[in-house]
Amino acid sequence: MGFFTKEIAIDLGTANTIIIYNDKVVVDEPSIVAIERSTNKILAVGKKALLMHGKTHENIKTIRPLRGGVIADFQAAEHMIRAMIKMIEVRKTWFPPALKMVICIPSGITEVEERAVKDSAEQA
Repeated sequence: MGFFTKEIAIDLGTANTIIIYNDKVVVDEPSIVAIERSTNKILAVGKKALLMHGKTHENIKTIRPLRGGVIADFQAAEHMIRAMIKMIEVRKTWFPPALKMVICIPSGITEVEERAVKDSAEQA
């Protein structure tokens, strides 16, 4: 691993998302996002969003951006991936490291579904 790169592995699961960094599971969170209905603002991801599921104000909805192992909601998946990457505890440096990611996907997905995973990870 280079000085200016950070290598991570992501398992985007329908139920949980796992991130491995330095050979350790550093993120293991539910694949769920809480969104404010009126503004579409992302309020929480993972465990915090799961706590909001069905127990919060009617203006807040929770969604699972992955269904059947593929991305069902591109924008929510992108925000979820970005937020979960930020959960990784990394030593602070002057220059933020570039990411090298390996993402697990189901073997039977279509090219469009594969492209959605790639695009959401690149945007994150």
